Amino acid sequence: MSSVTPQIGTPRQNNDNGVYPPTQVVIKGSNFGIDTVVRFNETQAAISANLGTELYTSVPDGVYSGYITVSKAGGSCIAGTASGINCAGTEFFIDCYDATGKQYGSETEIKQGDSKGIVYSGIETKAFRTDVIFGSANLTISCDSIVTVRLFNRSCVATDYILQRDPTIPLPDGYSSQFYVTAGSATCTLKI
Repeated sequence: MSSVTPQIGTPRQNNDNGVYPPTQVVIKGSNFGIDTVVRFNETQAAISANLGTELYTSVPDGVYSGYITVSKAGGSCIAGTASGINCAGTEFFIDCYDATGKQYGSETEIKQGDSKGIVYSGIETKAFRTDVIFGSANLTISCDSIVTVRLFNRSCVATDYILQRDPTIPLPDGYSSQFYVTAGSATCTLKI
């Protein structure tokens, strides 16, 4: 494997605000052979075309950030790594927001232990991400407006918290979360 394009993508998303197809991925290299296997972490991906020096695939449902690997006949890759016998790989990142064309502008990062004041003008949606959460943590929102929150799990499946007043939402341990917050004209404080 010499390259993977792109190295950031998403599985299929079917959320209330849109349907987004899985990211198409091209893997370049040599001598892929006919029994080549592509995996995103431990999930095998279908190969739509094998041209010997290029493999075409897409991000399968349920995958999360980790490694994309290619193994040839008789080979195997060690789970959670990019190494093994007749195996090559590289890191691959799942980004739930990128698939939307960043329709709500740039994501704002909120680190664990921090808070941010966010100004909303009219009814507006803004995109956020956390750093990697360690231990138990909550997203706490204080706002003069009722808010709706869409929280994505690490495989881009969304959970909606609709029309909430000052919600406290548990965040999963061990990875970065992405979420949207919709509010009316107000200044909202988001704390993790």
